[in-house]
Amino acid sequence: MSGVFFDTSALVPVVTEQLANHPGAHARFVSETSAGHPLHCSTHTLAECYATLTALPLPRRISGPEAARLIEVNFARRMQVIELSADDYREAISLCSDLGRTSGQIYDALHLIAALKKECQQLFTYNIKN
Repeated sequence: MSGVFFDTSALVPVVTEQLANHPGAHARFVSETSAGHPLHCSTHTLAECYATLTALPLPRRISGPEAARLIEVNFARRMQVIELSADDYREAISLCSDLGRTSGQIYDALHLIAALKKECQQLFTYNIKN
């Protein structure tokens, strides 16, 4: 079993109670962990989580040190982190170019490339518009 890949849109609410998606994301994270399913994210996901956590316009802002601690304790230590290579980035760019995808959709492509690289059975995301 190759497990579940969590992208940034699914991980940030796991540790951010102030977000509407927190209950669902946290429940899924705990459920998958309790069931013994391997959880995956990528090196890019960790960086994107830091950027998102520290930029969220929340009533109680998340500081850089707090974001770093949340990522280390909850994700880096508990998940299998997939390293992305230069070839993986080129593949994501090519995929977006071939499909006519632009702008921030490259980041979603990087999540997909990482999930495919590890042969994950599922990719958990809240980015479902496109």
